[in-house]
Amino acid sequence: MNVIIDGAKHILDPAGYDHILFLIALVASFDLSKVWRVILLATAFTVGHSLTLLLASIDFLRVDTGWVEFLIQVSIVIMAITATLGVSIDKSFNKIWAYCLTLGIGLIHGLGFSSYFRMHVDKGENILMPLVKFNLGVEVGQIIILLVALSLFSMGRAMGVSVRHQQIFVGGLALGLSTLAAVQKFPL
Repeated sequence: MNVIIDGAKHILDPAGYDHILFLIALVASFDLSKVWRVILLATAFTVGHSLTLLLASIDFLRVDTGWVEFLIQVSIVIMAITATLGVSIDKSFNKIWAYCLTLGIGLIHGLGFSSYFRMHVDKGENILMPLVKFNLGVEVGQIIILLVALSLFSMGRAMGVSVRHQQIFVGGLALGLSTLAAVQKFPL
């Protein structure tokens, strides 16, 4: 059970606000009426996260963590620009693109956590069950964040905030913070 809680803490930790920024930028066009579509998008992220976390944890894939941390911020910048420009991932034409982009970003984010995960799995222990449990926790944490964000977005809509204003505010906030973080984490 601890591994599930660790996965949820990984996503919910305010110090790791990059995950939260990514998720709110991802759903900047949505409200609670689209909760299942949003959960599917979050699951695409978790699938990508799981794959690279597994490959890196078994030493099949090794990457420079400085570049990974930078690319995580760049991935959030991309999602924030998408939100700010008003690209609605809720339109049929963009659904496949949205799932692929979200999965790809999950691949990058999984690399960022692999060294921590590798340190917390006992040597010789089968990595599959801890990995499944950890990513289940990631999914639970994401759903909590998404439900809070979608609830706030729905309240905003009820108070007259347009989808476009929501996209600009959420995307702009995520863009500003992630751009600053990308500049700070650029590997020199």
